[in-house]
Amino acid sequence: MADDSADPFPMLGSVYRVSGSKFNQLSCKVADTKLNAEQTGESKVIPIAWCSPKSSSNAWSHPNVIQNLTKRGNSGSGLVNNNNNLQEKSNSPNTLNGSENGVSNNSNLPPQSVKSPTPEKGLYSSDDEIFDSESDIVFDSDDDFSLDDTDSDTGEKSHEGRMKSKWFRSFFDILNKLKVEEINSQAIRLHCPACQGGTGAIDWYQGLQPLLNHSRTVKVRRVRLHRAFAETLEEECSRRGASLLMVGEAHGLWEGLDKKVKDHEIVWPPMVVIMNTKYEQDENENWTGMGNQELLDCFSDYAALKARHSYGPRGHRGMSVLIFEVSTAGYLEAVRLHKHFKEQGRDRQAWDRCKNPFVPGGKRQLYGYLATREDLDIFNKHSGGKSKLKFEMRSYQEMVESKIKHINDDGQKLDIFKEKIAKEQLKSKVFADTLCQVTERLRKTTVESRVVRERTKEYHQQNKEEMDAQETFFLDKMQIIHQAIAAKEDEFAKSQQAKREMICAVGDSSVKEDDNHIMEKISSFIKSQDKDMRQFEAERDDILKINEEKKLALKKKYWQELVELEKELENELSELMNKYTLSQSQEENRQQ
Repeated sequence: MADDSADPFPMLGSVYRVSGSKFNQLSCKVADTKLNAEQTGESKVIPIAWCSPKSSSNAWSHPNVIQNLTKRGNSGSGLVNNNNNLQEKSNSPNTLNGSENGVSNNSNLPPQSVKSPTPEKGLYSSDDEIFDSESDIVFDSDDDFSLDDTDSDTGEKSHEGRMKSKWFRSFFDILNKLKVEEINSQAIRLHCPACQGGTGAIDWYQGLQPLLNHSRTVKVRRVRLHRAFAETLEEECSRRGASLLMVGEAHGLWEGLDKKVKDHEIVWPPMVVIMNTKYEQDENENWTGMGNQELLDCFSDYAALKARHSYGPRGHRGMSVLIFEVSTAGYLEAVRLHKHFKEQGRDRQAWDRCKNPFVPGGKRQLYGYLATREDLDIFNKHSGGKSKLKFEMRSYQEMVESKIKHINDDGQKLDIFKEKIAKEQLKSKVFADTLCQVTERLRKTTVESRVVRERTKEYHQQNKEEMDAQETFFLDKMQIIHQAIAAKEDEFAKSQQAKREMICAVGDSSVKEDDNHIMEKISSFIKSQDKDMRQFEAERDDILKINEEKKLALKKKYWQELVELEKELENELSELMNKYTLSQSQEENRQQ
């Protein structure tokens, strides 16, 4: 383990491996400049200040080492180093951690020239490149670094152990000597102890907060070492009560103005004092001046309601007031008049400085300003009773500011309502136009429907007449058939009756010959005929019954087909109406 007293700012030769003639003289200057902190006493962090080369601080507590190197440049004697030892020391842990005094052994290095810096940029003209194009920088990884005093059981390092590690000891020794106010100050400038001996070692951080942010956000070199330093710094600041934002907290915190706005009292109702309104003295040496209407006419561009004048023992005192409306608008008008006087250079201060109340030409110059309590007390000095000007002192926030906010809110609402009204009016206009179009279409549709109904009625009447004619025709045919059937039945009945009469007549003529035999034949014939007629009547009834059933079935089928036909007509008409209703709705939607 390296010596804990090692200088935390090692020689540049232990960090950079350089080929060329620029390194050795720079190493010589650093060797001449660096002193052991243990030999010279304690050091502390202070703001930027130039110090002599004999200063006892190290590079982590003072920004002066590099500036001194810059000042001294190429002056001083060179030191002798061995080039063979340079390669070993640049790769060895001792060179990174520093020797006992934090300075590498450079007694054997040959003298080399160092690049002279410019006064404007200091020693380093860029971030990390101070050597020629042949420079070879040695980069270290996290595996090359470790903290001392690691707990053997947990492998974790205690807070005190981290503070006393070879990397952080010098930094926290300096930090422990500072007060909380100094820790919170942005005046201190610090190096990052986790960057010592590597890239970023010479970077300055103005205060602890930028240093903490750097340690928490670095992602390239010595990440674990930087994180350990950040945790240690946060813990130490927390223990000491220093205000330090932890990484991850919101950094964009701002404090604005106080919410409470300072208020003041104003004269209410709003008034503007007009000075120099007297005119001349009369024979009694009393002053005369402007009248009320004259004063109102003089300021007719402003919405003043009334004018009053102050009178004393000697008449008109030359002091008048314009009284404005008891509202926010009245106050704004009074302020506008006040600003007009001020822009013209005729305000209160101008009146107080006025020595000559007249302008070239002999006219009196009027002055004006917002009235205060003192002004109105002066105005009422010689007034009493009803002649005294009445007023009161009110809060500006209450009478003006809040009312203006309400006016603004009302104005915004009014604008919103106006927009809504405009939209509603536009909609109403569209609806009215649409209604007119729909009404016109309805009128045309009504006319067309009436025409269609009339035509349908005529067509129906024609069909009815035709059907009636056909019905008459078929009824006539059926009547003829019925008449033919009736005639045939009559003829059939007559033929049967004729046969019976003929049998009876034959029987009468042959009665004398064989009465019994003849009577039997006649009786047998009559019985046979009656039997046939009864059978005829029964079969006739069956035929008529079957015929009636067929007629009934035919009529039933006819009416069913007629009903189906009417239903089909209803469906077709409904589809037709729906078709045109849908097309009209689509056309209305396109027009809207």
